[in-house]
Amino acid sequence: MPSSTSSSEARPRGRRVPAAFLLGVLLFAASDHLLWSNRDLLRFVGRYMPPGPNGDPLLSTLGVLELPRTGPPPVLLLGSSQVREGLDCAPFERRLPGRPCRNLGISAGSPLDVLYLSRQIDRRAPRHVAVLGLFPKVLHGRLKEPFVDGSTVGCLLSRGNWRRLSGSDRMEVAFGLLQGLSPTLRFKDGLWDFYGVVRPDLGAAWSFRLPPQPKRLLAQQPPQPPEYFALRLNKVDPEGVRPSLAGAHEEALERLLAHERQRGNRVIVIDFPTRPGYESTLLPETLENHRRIMAGLARRSDLSLVSAPDLPALTTGDFLDFTHLSRTGRSKVSDRLAEIVARLEGS
Repeated sequence: MPSSTSSSEARPRGRRVPAAFLLGVLLFAASDHLLWSNRDLLRFVGRYMPPGPNGDPLLSTLGVLELPRTGPPPVLLLGSSQVREGLDCAPFERRLPGRPCRNLGISAGSPLDVLYLSRQIDRRAPRHVAVLGLFPKVLHGRLKEPFVDGSTVGCLLSRGNWRRLSGSDRMEVAFGLLQGLSPTLRFKDGLWDFYGVVRPDLGAAWSFRLPPQPKRLLAQQPPQPPEYFALRLNKVDPEGVRPSLAGAHEEALERLLAHERQRGNRVIVIDFPTRPGYESTLLPETLENHRRIMAGLARRSDLSLVSAPDLPALTTGDFLDFTHLSRTGRSKVSDRLAEIVARLEGS
């Protein structure tokens, strides 16, 4: 009898443990989201967060939260580091008085990543002008865990990409979904970089006496020397390219365009310029897929496509490397794009 009584008392206790654990996880997740919904905290961390892949999750979240809720629709510059490093907002605000402009470009930002951002943007500024930069590699880029969510999985499943994913790709999807439960986990790599910046003088950082981090990684960098290009010309560089993801990126682009069309937003897609010789570093299927997609976009009536003939002539001096514009290139392309957007907007 005593043993029977003991076992019957133990069972309810065992059932309560998972419930307590689940409650603890839910409380942690709620407090974590509450912590990172504080805009002052995000601004403080964002001030000292170096730009780049590690900082992108927090800096893009802050950039979206800083969008104005009221007033004229803002101009949003979206895409990869080509956009972040290569476009300035000043010409857009100059040609569209009263219209704020925000650069939300992220490192290797693919259509899957921009689709993720679009849902954040929708909660803050559903009406906007979307200026989206594309170039071949971002249509074949790898998954980035901090920008994975249910829609990413939907794009992978809709085009049959899931069956072609490697085990490591599937682990990235799983860990990306896990990161979505906790902003701290999502920001973890950037927080280490942030700590590295402020650690030498925490007091100066807290009182804002430390200078903020630059908004660009390459702004002060000189162009690559001629040897850099000579070593890479006519040599295929598959780094960061996942051909098996091409369909998912194309599906994400279609969903993004459909979403913007539903909102009644103007979309300008840029076939972003690259340095002469860049195409010789691409896999043939990467280049062919990009050309096919650009040709399809050129036939659409629900967007405006800006390609090389629409932009100023660029020289090799207008590039830092094969894909990023120098200061002179940034000025030329930003001014021309601002002119195009202003004309489309009737200004």
